[in-house]
Amino acid sequence: MKKHLWIPLVAILIIPVFVSLSHHGPAGSSVNGALVTGIASLDSILSASAGKPVLINFWATWCGPCVREMPLLEQLATELADEAVFIAVDMGDPELSTLEYFRQNNPIGITVVWLSPEEAGTLADRYELADALPITLIINGSGEETSRAIGARSSEWFALALAGASNGTVEVIEEENEIHIYVVGPAGDPAVEALIAEAAAIAGADGFDMLDPTVPEDSIAMAEAYLPGSGWPYAQLCVGGACNRPVGTPEELRSAFESMR
Repeated sequence: MKKHLWIPLVAILIIPVFVSLSHHGPAGSSVNGALVTGIASLDSILSASAGKPVLINFWATWCGPCVREMPLLEQLATELADEAVFIAVDMGDPELSTLEYFRQNNPIGITVVWLSPEEAGTLADRYELADALPITLIINGSGEETSRAIGARSSEWFALALAGASNGTVEVIEEENEIHIYVVGPAGDPAVEALIAEAAAIAGADGFDMLDPTVPEDSIAMAEAYLPGSGWPYAQLCVGGACNRPVGTPEELRSAFESMR
């Protein structure tokens, strides 16, 4: 499968704004599932799951679409508890403590695997993963990939893809390409203005949102979009239902855009 080209992972630590469980909606879990670390742990889970379809969701706490679709996976995992295995693999948080803090405020009811940046890179090569998240893989009981999607999906897609893994259907997903950019930082900051200019050049006047963390309304909007609450100024490029890691310069934003073309 051809590897999708996105911007390289930027080695910056950004601690997200964490919101209450109520943002997850009624499907969100109130109790955390297991948390394990490392590729060896993931491989052990996959080995133990032989004979059943497996859904692997690659995500990160800074990825809004990832967080918003997690309750859908949790609900489906409950409904299909005896029929399929669900695993959430954190590919984008350099520090385990970031994930641990997130789970304190937003419990995740399925098994979560955290990977260090080095192991995340190794796994990305193994599965030919794009840098944008979320990415969902469906693996059948024989360990073969039968479906893949970049970007958030519906409960119906997840259910149909798992059913396809059981009956031999291979799902091909057409990726969305609508671009949206978040620019986050104090209004009037020269670095923010530079990011805004680049965002407008890439996505047009209606293709980006500028959010000022010092403004209460914008801070709430950031929390609702699950955008990182520190490390600004930054810009986050999203395409369809998938988002890249936030970047800090116009050059990095332009590189993200050019790599998609």
